[in-house]
Amino acid sequence: MRERLRQTAWLLGPPAGVGILLGLLGPFGTFHALAWPVRITYWLSIVLVNWMLCDLAVRRLDAWLGDSLPARPILVPLLGSVLAAIPATGVVHTAGAIAGLPGEGVFSLFWKVLLVCAVLSVVFYLNAPDEAGATEEDRSSDPLPEHNPSGQSDAGGSLFFQRLERPIAGEFLCLQMQDHYLAVHTTDGQQLILCRMEDAARELDSLGQRVHRSWWVAHDAIDQVKRRNGRMSLLLKDGREVPVGRTYQQAVAAAEPPSQTG
Repeated sequence: MRERLRQTAWLLGPPAGVGILLGLLGPFGTFHALAWPVRITYWLSIVLVNWMLCDLAVRRLDAWLGDSLPARPILVPLLGSVLAAIPATGVVHTAGAIAGLPGEGVFSLFWKVLLVCAVLSVVFYLNAPDEAGATEEDRSSDPLPEHNPSGQSDAGGSLFFQRLERPIAGEFLCLQMQDHYLAVHTTDGQQLILCRMEDAARELDSLGQRVHRSWWVAHDAIDQVKRRNGRMSLLLKDGREVPVGRTYQQAVAAAEPPSQTG
């Protein structure tokens, strides 16, 4: 529940603040055309709706476009804002008609909407928490009680390995969050266990580190650290590439052997 509230606050909080600010300032002639309660409602509504359109477009482009795209942190939100501005212009036109604003040409209105969408998309994309784009199953929290209520890390990982249905075969590589489960990946396959990532990372503290909200990686499994356009990932011994979240990059870099740099 706390995670859902945090995600909702990030998604709606900043654009709501922008909508209220624009409602108070009254740009594009709305200050004199609308009474302040209507003006704030007008701006709050269109900024929230259009921000969700921008957020959807930018997330999709972020997933589709490769990391080799030049100037990716700027181009992704700009391209997303262009796509979002098309339906967003219809939203603004409809809201203006409901509020009683004078009609405006669609082409002229489009450029104003595009300007607002571009500013919102770039600012929030560059400052978004790394988990903002996580899928719903990645954001889920396991309600199971902790096996290690003392909060102490387990030097050998024995508490964690007691959770497994069968002993690990092959080399221990990484953990991946999948809904309420953790996928335990080894060079011999995988098995699923009911466990919270927070508990597993604490119990396995000496064997590896958390590198993403949805990923934990064993130190010995890392073959190469890769960097592309400000993003970091880990190439494991089995060829798997694991993303490193922005909030974890500094810790990963601090533990990175010089020979593993890519």
